[in-house]
Amino acid sequence: MASGSAFLLVFLAGTTHCSREALEIIPSIGDVELGKKEYFLCKVRHGGEATLTWLDPSGNVIEADSEPFNEKIIDERSKGLEITLRDPDMGGTFICQGSFDETGRTAITQIKIRVIQRPTFVTQIEPVKEVVEGTRVDFRCQAKGIPPPTVTWLFRNQALSNTDDGRISVENGALVIQNIQPSDAGAYSCEASIKERNEVVFTNVSVHVKFTPRLQLPNKSLVVQIGNLTQYNFTVMANPSPTVKVSWKGKVFEGDDIRLVEEDHGTYMASFEVMPTSQEDISELLITATNELGSAEGKVTLKEGTPDQRLGTGSLLAIVFAILLLLVLVVDVSCYYKRQRGLLMYCCRNILGKNPSGMGVESNGKMLSKSGKNTIVNVSGIEA
Repeated sequence: MASGSAFLLVFLAGTTHCSREALEIIPSIGDVELGKKEYFLCKVRHGGEATLTWLDPSGNVIEADSEPFNEKIIDERSKGLEITLRDPDMGGTFICQGSFDETGRTAITQIKIRVIQRPTFVTQIEPVKEVVEGTRVDFRCQAKGIPPPTVTWLFRNQALSNTDDGRISVENGALVIQNIQPSDAGAYSCEASIKERNEVVFTNVSVHVKFTPRLQLPNKSLVVQIGNLTQYNFTVMANPSPTVKVSWKGKVFEGDDIRLVEEDHGTYMASFEVMPTSQEDISELLITATNELGSAEGKVTLKEGTPDQRLGTGSLLAIVFAILLLLVLVVDVSCYYKRQRGLLMYCCRNILGKNPSGMGVESNGKMLSKSGKNTIVNVSGIEA
């Protein structure tokens, strides 16, 4: 038991003594990018001057002029290691060994170096792809890196995967779309990522789907009034852009007669105006949209509507104002006959210079009856 305790004390003492000499390697993470020159520094952390030596994974001493790694002498307390690795298998554990001159002791430290490569694309994808509706389109997105990156296809910020009907398939960086539709148009992104290092690169392709025009008519009938202009709005979907015309009574309206505004790629808002001048003009409109792939037609039936008999806002306000004015006049007339006050009273005295019938005014300003006597007021049952 005593011998065991003595051994432990000696071990601890030796450890404490040896801890005075220590080395460190900067940086402490040994990731070296493939084909890129990297630099590591071994320096004395504790202790005096030391003779430092770098050893490769095979235990060989690295010299100043060796390849693909060589040492760089800095001073008596530090030595550098310069590495250029062009092979993914050239990594391993590198050792820095230090022999301290004063104590004659040796300290070692090590670093595990591995070759990495950021994700990069091997194949180039054309930035814009035009396809015709109903055809097949496929993209090949290949990327390299160490470790190999994960390749994902995104559409509208959503990762694409195989669909149940097989129309869309994604496998090993390849995206295939069968029977492509106008709804498939838009920006697609190929993402190559190495998650452990949070490294991500993108490449984008914009898909334009060419398709025959489609008409979206909000109503199949249009209510019009003879002699009045009526506007009709509808939507045209087409790629390339369509030519729109309207046939009515044997005439064709196109060009400046029809306003066509592109709201989104392949979607247009169209509008035009009609004004029937007689009952014979209440007929049918034929709308046609055409592009290089084909055309679409739609019919709109004109129906005569009765004129709007409702009162406008101005008329309603005038009626309300007249009613209010009449109410004020009734109240004023009531005040005039009952209390000799109000607007009419003011007009009689100051404009016409007359007093209301049956009333007089004393020289002291008191109201008199026709007889000229003061009016008697009964206050609390006592005549005054």
